[in-house]
Amino acid sequence: MNHLLILPQLRCTFKNPLPEKQVFLVAGGKAPDTIWLKKAVGTAPLWCADHGIDACMKAKLVPHHVVGDGDSATTKGWSWAKSLQIPVDEYPPEKDLTDLQLTLQKIGKAYGEASVILTGVWGGRFDHAFSNIFSLKGAADFGINGACAADEKEVLILLKGSNNVHIETLNRPEVISLLPLSSECTGLSIDGVHWPLDHVLLKNTLPYAISNSLTPSSNEFHVTIEDGWVGIYLYWK
Repeated sequence: MNHLLILPQLRCTFKNPLPEKQVFLVAGGKAPDTIWLKKAVGTAPLWCADHGIDACMKAKLVPHHVVGDGDSATTKGWSWAKSLQIPVDEYPPEKDLTDLQLTLQKIGKAYGEASVILTGVWGGRFDHAFSNIFSLKGAADFGINGACAADEKEVLILLKGSNNVHIETLNRPEVISLLPLSSECTGLSIDGVHWPLDHVLLKNTLPYAISNSLTPSSNEFHVTIEDGWVGIYLYWK
């Protein structure tokens, strides 16, 4: 069984097993650093949502599948995907679901169950970032079990109760925050940080558990949640 999620800057060990299939998904937000992207993808199946194809083209990474309406991708990137005969699921721009939501649903259908590392999610408009994060959380409804949004500077790990995760960082983050992604997070604990918490109730109407940091002598910390959804956010300058 797989309990690990590994990125260039950290290593996560979950109590509950993750799906054996791990998929890397590049969305159309701020493109990640090319070197980071190559390291992060590794051997995982690579999918793109629309403008994400441009980040893949720049990194010379050939995706397994592309989904979207092509309205934010460059003409060069979209043509590059088609020239390589990559499967492209093309939709009209006027549709109900976003390109990312369609891609997550197709990943769930393709693999049955998978964990997803999503990049190209930060930067730009707040409504896009909000929709992206909650779409990633909602993807649990169609088989996405174990997910994070990440690039070289920001990581958000989604943790659903009842579960815990031990996080080892290669480089010390500037910030560690716990963001309630459900109305309540119960039995929430964090240790290895300047301000530890022990079985607290964290509500999304009072998200006070932000701007924490590692203890001076350690590069690792531990988070536990009994019920609800919490986002574990890390930031590097």
